[in-house]
Amino acid sequence: MARTPKVVEDRREQVIDAAIRVFARKGFHRTINRDIAREAGITSGLIYYYFQSKEELLQAIVETRSPLRLMHFIPQQTLEMPPAQFLPFLIPQVLEIVESETNVNLLGLFLPELLHNAEILESLRTQVIGQLVGFFRGYYTRQQELGNVGSQIDPTFQAHMTISCLVGFLMRRQIVNDPTVTHYSHQELATLLTTTILKGIEAR
Repeated sequence: MARTPKVVEDRREQVIDAAIRVFARKGFHRTINRDIAREAGITSGLIYYYFQSKEELLQAIVETRSPLRLMHFIPQQTLEMPPAQFLPFLIPQVLEIVESETNVNLLGLFLPELLHNAEILESLRTQVIGQLVGFFRGYYTRQQELGNVGSQIDPTFQAHMTISCLVGFLMRRQIVNDPTVTHYSHQELATLLTTTILKGIEAR
């Protein structure tokens, strides 16, 4: 039977989901493609029709199961919203994705490997951090053009600061399990981060 585009896409998603489960159980380095194929219920040979390697699978997981997917589909008119509206809209959705049970399990397993595997670390830096910085830099640059962000602000640094705030809270909440920050809801974090990013701490 010929593979229709929908069949191909459904099977591809099936393989990605299987890879996430196996990576969560065995870790990235201990997993081989045969493990993923078995989990997906397909032959080892067939998995290469969709992905040439587990590194390519990891890239697909990042693209389809991380906030990158959300950011790729944000309507252009939403990107015209000023930061006081846009950040409280976006941040809870980002946190909902990254703090899902599946992503938290993967984060806990990948973190030690990231610290000792330069190849994966470089992939994370270029694929995830690079795209996130580009997204927020583009947003803040556009907001400067609209007059919603001051001309003295460096959009690239502002992008790094926004991402660093989110990553820092994620690590403390999910890796360190710091009770001083785990009690905040996603919306509360979004509101507090937005206020701090926009207003700073200087007395007015």
